[in-house]
Amino acid sequence: MKKIKNPKTSITIITGFLGSGKTTFLSNYVKYLLSNDENPSIIVNEYGNLDVDSRAISDDIEVASILNGCVCCDLQQDLIKQLKHFLNKSAMHHIIIEATGIAHPIEIIAACQDPEIVASVNPPVVIGLVDAPRFLTRAQYTHSTTQLMEEQLYASHTVVVNKMDLIDEKEKERINEIFEINPYAPTFYTSYANLDMEQLISVTQNKGQNIERHTHHHGINSMQYQFSGPIDRQLFYQFILRLPDNVLRLKGYVKFRDMPNDTYEFQYAFGLPDYQVIDASMPLTIVLIGEQIDVNRIRNQLDMLQFT
Repeated sequence: MKKIKNPKTSITIITGFLGSGKTTFLSNYVKYLLSNDENPSIIVNEYGNLDVDSRAISDDIEVASILNGCVCCDLQQDLIKQLKHFLNKSAMHHIIIEATGIAHPIEIIAACQDPEIVASVNPPVVIGLVDAPRFLTRAQYTHSTTQLMEEQLYASHTVVVNKMDLIDEKEKERINEIFEINPYAPTFYTSYANLDMEQLISVTQNKGQNIERHTHHHGINSMQYQFSGPIDRQLFYQFILRLPDNVLRLKGYVKFRDMPNDTYEFQYAFGLPDYQVIDASMPLTIVLIGEQIDVNRIRNQLDMLQFT
């Protein structure tokens, strides 16, 4: 008898700066999914932000509220905990995350690709909401705010430019500056986050399949690697220290041959490695996230490290 493979859970991240229309988009998105007999679970900032009728939420959709505006390690841990809770439910096939307006999408992507859950989920797909008038006047904000707005856009696999009704014809020509930041993402233009959800989902799903196959994907991508057992400590340290600049995050669990009973948790961010021995049984898996990571090259390096 042929064994049926359990499908992985899909994760959609809705990102965008404060006031870009994420909650309105989420409401429209969820209503469309409900009308097509799909009942996702949702992680949002606050319950009150989701404008879907309460009966639909209470009867069909589980909504968790955790991302209370704090962009820090605690946010990642809370998000991972909530994702694990949802993934433990056998019928769960789709989780939607509405990121806070001041969250860096890399942090959310990293949580969704945590070594503890990465085997159970597809690479997350990011839908980025852009406030058209605010995008065109972004130069008036501080450098860090402008950088965050642009990085949210850069990390998106599909872009929704919202509030087009608030800009004039001349400004509409300038909105193409978006393609200078992210020339690869399919882009939709709308007002009140009202758009053809069927077309958006079709385009976004195709993008998600490309991410999983590591083909035709530019911008932010990720990879995972599983070790079969303890590895050489010095070779792994050398691998970490020689990571290219385009690797933005690494997290994982490894064992070393000189102390095979100890499990180490490794993290790497902003060019700095950090590690500690943990008292827990974890999968010997590492996950890397970065900009246009050469997956095959890094996988070959890890193969050599594992079998040397």
